[in-house]
Amino acid sequence: MIRKFSKEVIEKLKYYVYIYSDPETEEIFYVGKGLGNRVFSHMDSMEDSDKGRYIRRIQERAQQPKIEILIHGLEDEHTALKVEAAIIDLIGKEKLTNRVRGWQSGVFGRVEVNQLISHYEREKVRIEEPVVLIRVNRLFRYEMTDIEL
Repeated sequence: MIRKFSKEVIEKLKYYVYIYSDPETEEIFYVGKGLGNRVFSHMDSMEDSDKGRYIRRIQERAQQPKIEILIHGLEDEHTALKVEAAIIDLIGKEKLTNRVRGWQSGVFGRVEVNQLISHYEREKVRIEEPVVLIRVNRLFRYEMTDIEL
């Protein structure tokens, strides 16, 4: 199995977004963004995470995860982060081993049209009484359950 890109390939790839999937089921279990040989960095990782355990289970079957590059040639990390987040939103974080939805998904990620309009057409409020502001975590999303919130 290939574990390293050549310098020539790295120069052409630039930033990219990749996926790991189970070779038997074709089920995608991880989405990531990278530069250089980042795509291969998870293969020997001994980290105790859902992703690490999933990779080790595949390797225990004498197989390797299927690794695919979804898009490459991206000029900057910002674009790669947005593409990665969109893919995670499309597949659904609950079906993946990714720890988070993706970069700024709560702001720019998958959202119903009505919620998007409400966000951008919201009215400014004038608060005249003393208040306490409780900022909800940056990971807030409209479809969160009460427990998640």
